[in-house]
Amino acid sequence: MYRPTPEDFDDIRTLASSAEPMLRPDHKAKKKSRPRRNEKVGGGHFVFRRGERNGRVTPSGFPFEHPNIDSARTEAERLQKQNGGRYDVLSVSSIVDGTDWDDQQDAA
Repeated sequence: MYRPTPEDFDDIRTLASSAEPMLRPDHKAKKKSRPRRNEKVGGGHFVFRRGERNGRVTPSGFPFEHPNIDSARTEAERLQKQNGGRYDVLSVSSIVDGTDWDDQQDAA
């Protein structure tokens, strides 16, 4: 039985690879993690459009997170004038991250 020694592999250059092909590479993956201009991640205010037929909130792609309620309301008014329909400003009302409720109240 042939067992190669480490010297047998000195002239072979191998690169790390996967046997499975990458079907749809996401070329924008790095760009998605950065906040957009005037966006504050953790701001907690979002603008969504309500569907005309069923009244459901219809998000499109990554929702823009506004830094304050006034900024979100201004954007909702702008979109309503531009496109018509109904726009809602939704804000984060509670955060569950594993800490005690009393600790969150003390921090605020």
